[in-house]
This record gives sequence, structure tokens and C-alpha cells, in this order.
Amino acid sequence: MSPVAIRTSNSINALETGTAKIWQLLIGVNQYQDKNIPCLNYSAQDCQGLADALQQATQAFPLKQVIIHHDFASELPYLEAVRSSLRKITTSAKPQDTVIFYFSGHGIIDSTARVVLCLQDTHKDNLGATGLTLQELLKTLETCPAQQQVVWLDACHSGGMTLFGAKGDNENEENPTNQLVNLLRQRAAKSKGFYALLSCDQDQLSWEFPELEHGLFTYYLMQGLLGDAADAQGVIDADGLYKYVYQQTLSYIDKTNQQLRLINQQNRSIGITEAYQEYSLQTPKRIVEGVGQLILGLKSSKGKQHPLRKALVIEGLPASDACQEIIEILRADGDFDVDYLFQPATSADLRSSITKLLELEHGAVLLYLRASIEKTPDDVGETLIELSPTLKITRSWLKKQLQKIPNVQQIIILDCPIVETPLIPTLRENLRFTGKPPLYASLREWVEDLHLHHDRGQCVIAASPKEHLEQLTNILLSTLKQRRQALALTAASWITQLQIELASLNIKPYFWLCGTKGIIEILINQTLFTDKIDIEDISLNFGANYQKLHDLLKSGKWQEANNETTRILLDLAHQNIYLKPEDINNLASEDIYTIDGLWVKYSGGRFGFSVQKQIWETLKSTKPNDYVLAMVIGKDNVKFGETGIDFANRVGWRLKDNWLDYDYLNFSLDAATGHLPFFSFIENPWRIKLLGIWEMNSMILTARWWQQCVYFLSRAR
Repeated sequence: MSPVAIRTSNSINALETGTAKIWQLLIGVNQYQDKNIPCLNYSAQDCQGLADALQQATQAFPLKQVIIHHDFASELPYLEAVRSSLRKITTSAKPQDTVIFYFSGHGIIDSTARVVLCLQDTHKDNLGATGLTLQELLKTLETCPAQQQVVWLDACHSGGMTLFGAKGDNENEENPTNQLVNLLRQRAAKSKGFYALLSCDQDQLSWEFPELEHGLFTYYLMQGLLGDAADAQGVIDADGLYKYVYQQTLSYIDKTNQQLRLINQQNRSIGITEAYQEYSLQTPKRIVEGVGQLILGLKSSKGKQHPLRKALVIEGLPASDACQEIIEILRADGDFDVDYLFQPATSADLRSSITKLLELEHGAVLLYLRASIEKTPDDVGETLIELSPTLKITRSWLKKQLQKIPNVQQIIILDCPIVETPLIPTLRENLRFTGKPPLYASLREWVEDLHLHHDRGQCVIAASPKEHLEQLTNILLSTLKQRRQALALTAASWITQLQIELASLNIKPYFWLCGTKGIIEILINQTLFTDKIDIEDISLNFGANYQKLHDLLKSGKWQEANNETTRILLDLAHQNIYLKPEDINNLASEDIYTIDGLWVKYSGGRFGFSVQKQIWETLKSTKPNDYVLAMVIGKDNVKFGETGIDFANRVGWRLKDNWLDYDYLNFSLDAATGHLPFFSFIENPWRIKLLGIWEMNSMILTARWWQQCVYFLSRAR
């Protein structure tokens, strides 16, 4: 492997020259001999997948040894086999070496309050003698000469996993995560080179997702090692990997729940009362003591393989520049392989193009039809999409084609502006006399007929704007452009955003969203850690000196960095306390982008104005929920006030219906996504001081505060 960039780390040199060795002991247990211990679906696959990812990440290191115990390996995950492997490593490792221990399976508290890692031959009625206690593992590692030790535990499962909920085999049993955390902290305190990472925090569960075919935690360990967690020099270290796994795990749960919420809302509107259960939070937990840059691997030039994504754009209307821009975004940011067909001349061309698109067996397909729609008077109930004067598609034919790919995510966009064709007088009079609808029909019938109850996921978006032919095309483009700098754009987020945009133009959209086995993504951000700005020359670029902010963020001093952010913005606006709307308007975009870029870079995508903007865009609404209050103080005040409160709840600025004082914010990477920077530069008017007691002020003042926040967020990328 050729290096990505020049590296000077002594640790990397030792590994690349063979002076140091990486030892890997990887264990995964699906099936348990004791029927009282529930089996898991993906622990063995997790173990093998992680071994493959580590092999790719460490291919430049000549000295490494991998020992694997899982259900399908030659060495099964039995207690004595694992103990033997541990002894081999502890007696053979040298001080300059690195040891990686990974376990995926059940962790249980035994009768003596010890945490036991359950192996294949572990019996629940004799845990201490048949399982590997965490105390034994840590004591063994303590005797190991290797000065750098990494422990990854995907062991916080609670009984059997199901897709829409996790049920413990005994819900009254103590969660082992509390013990895991305490014991690992004690071990870390004894060493300056110990790094432990748990799949979830205390009182949480580790989720398995069928669409990933892995546990969520291990899946992102794998993706990070395959290159996604590498820094600008291509180095993958323990801390960078943690930040990546933390952010991606939280993001996946959040995006999955957002999709389920929209599906539940949609189902309620059509009378389906049974709701999908959302996933509880899973936040990876790290325990570390005195570790500098603990190297785990280097980004391979081979890279990782992404699921196939194919798109077909068919224009049956005059060519649109906006449509061409959409195609470029789908290619660049959606990772779609896009084919384009303009006003197909023959049925063979059309059918061949759609058939080619739908040959995909796994992944995602996107079909964008930009054409007029009409209803034929001689075919009652049938509607046609016209792609050329002589070529039309019926929805029954299109539905039949879509039904052929049940294992592929489907994104169908029907951009069908209303085109009123002049009618001959006799036909016009006949329609007026019979009371039949006009030749064009609502797209509702298309959406209702095309939608499938599709586990892998289907998204249908349709609208018939009346103003001009490119009205919807331009809206689709503008919403995609707004999200290009975000972490990703899911179908659920896009639908929410389009609902707001189209409602403001009095355009009636029709949507369908289904899928409980995977997030439907429109845009995919594949460069999470790519610098947005030139850090080396940052103090010379724009209106302020950002070196101090850069240094604080790089050091993880989040509260000081928040204070520095406020200071910079106030200085740029020549204000002493707070920014006003006119001050926000006068800020240079480059300054806002620079501050945001620094926050995003050094938080691993967790913090920053662009991250907060993405959250706001999933929450904003065009109408209030509390109609009674809206009648009293106005619907705009309630609308903005409610959205501001929802945003504050999402990013952790409120706790149990109370606003947090600044000193009680969470200035760490464990904070909620978007928690920082806090808007100290905008006056917080929702509290007033009355008789020495801080009290909640009116919804009106909260709305005014949030309007200023929105004005600022609208300036972010």
C-alpha cells in the first residue's frame, strides 16, 4: 500500500517497519449450548467482518497475528480455547506491541455480581465456572507486556433482539453495562496505554439491524477501519475511530426513528393504528487513560465497496437546466450511476431503459419521470404519463415493473406539471355535460396505486404544479442544494422539507414512504472528515483570526471554544453582548462557513451550524399544533415557539421541559448531536427575572428568539 501522505509518527514507523506487532483476538458467539441463553443473529458475522476490516487496515504492517473464535471458524468460541489464546498473547507480546481484544455476544451478571462474557459453552446456572469473567480478562491483560491495549465490547445485549424492540430474557436482571464501565475504569487507571470502547452506555441496548447484517456498533467499527475514520493523512487511530463510530451510531438511530415516525404518521392518516416502535438510544462509551495516538491501521488504497445505486432520469418535457443539475447532484452526492433519456422516440427505448434500471438485485434505484399526465376518456380510471407525442406509460405497467425488485430500495419521483391541451369543442361540451373530470388527473391515484408494502423501502414523491413546467423541478433542485453540505439526506427528511416548500406555494404534493429494513437515503456524505477549509492559513483568510478557536477545538476544549465562537461573532458585528438581525445579515458568509467548518471537523461531524441547520430543517413546520393558543397570540408565534422548543429538546438545551443554564450544558463529545455551539451570541428572552427567581416567559418571546436563531441558521451551509 502506498501512503496517503507523509507520516512521521513513531508508532506508525514501528508498525510499518515491523519493529512492533499488532495482536488481535476476536470472539463472536451466535449460538449458545445452553437454551436459557438467547441466541443472537449477527455476532459471528460481526467477528468475521471485523477481522476482514482489520486485515485491510493493517495490510501495510508486516507483523500481525489474528486469532478468531466464532461459530463458523475452525476454532470455536469455547472457554478453554479463548483462555489458551489469551495466554499465548500475554506470553508472546513485547512492550512495543499493540493488543486488540474484541467480543460480541451476551454479557450477564452472575450471582456474585461479576460480569461474565458468555461463550458458546457457557451455562447460565454456572456462569463463574463456564464463562469468561471480565475480572479474569482484565487481570490477564494486566500481565501482558504490550503497552498499548484496546478492548472493544459489543456485549451489552439484553436477551433476544427483534427489529422493533429489544426484550431481555429477564427484564428484572441488572444491566451488565454498569459493571463493565466501572471495571474498565479501574483497569484504565492502572495503565497509561489502555483504551476500551463499549457498544452502548449504561442502561442502553446494543441493536442488531437485519439490513446491515451486523450489530450497529460493529458495523461502524468495520466501516471506520475500511477508511471512513481515517484522518487527512490516512491514519486510523483509536480516538478517531471512536468519534466516527459514536457519530454514525447516533445518526443511524436518529435517521431510522425519523423514518419510522413519518411512516407512522402516514399510516395513521389512512386509518392504520398499529405503529412501529422506535429504537432507544445507543451511544458508544469509551474508557481511556493516558493514550496518545494509538494507531490501529492505515487507509487502504483499495477502499471499501458501497452498495450499488442506479438512477434513471426521463424527460418527456422540454429540456430543463435544473433537471441536469439534479442529475449532477445525484451522481456526486448521491453516489448514483445515472442514465438520462430525453423524449424517448420509441416504446423499445423506454422499456429497455427501465428494464435495465430494474435489473439491480440489491441496493437502491431512483426513477425520475418528468412528463405530463392525462386521463383518457375512453379508458375510465386509467391515467397516462406522456413522454412524447406517441409514447405514454400507464401506471399499471409501471407498477408491474416495480414489483419485480422486492429486495431493492425504490425512489420514484413524478414531476408532472399540468398541461392543459386544447380540446375539440364537441369533446369539451361532452365533458361539461357528463360531469367527467378534465383530461388531467390528480397524481394521488398514481401514488396510491404504485406504492408497495415494501420492507426494503419505497419512497414515492409526486406533484402537479400549475404555474410553469419547471416549478417542481426547481424546488427539487433547491432542496437538494440546501442539503449538499449536510451529513446526508434521507427520504424522510426530503419529504418533510418538500412538504414545507410546496405548501408555501399552494402545491398539493403526494407522498408514500415505507420500509422497516433500512434507511432510504437520497444523498450520501462519504467524506465525513474532509476539511472544508484550509486550516494551515486560516488566520489570513477572512475577517477574524481563527487560530485560537482552531487550537481550542483541536484540543477538545469545547466550552472555551464556544466562548471563543461567541467572541468572534460579536467582534465581527462590532457588538458587545448580542447579535441583532441586522448584525446577522451583515456577517460575511465566509466567516460563518469557517467557524462551522472548524466545529464540524474537530467534533467528527457532531457539532456545528450546518449540523444544527440539518436538525432544524427536519423539525420546521408551517402550522402550529396548539390551535387554541394560536388564536390568542397568533399562529406564527406558536409555530416558531413550538419549533424552537422542539429544536432545544433535540439538541439537549432543555431537560425535562426546563431550559438549561449555560453552565449546565454538556461540553463534551457525549453531548447530543448539534448541542454545540450554543447560541450565546443571541439573547435568550424566554426567561425573565422576577423576585429573584428565573421563570419561563411567554411563547411570544420564545418565538422571537427562535426567529433570530433561524435567521442565523439560514446563513449556514
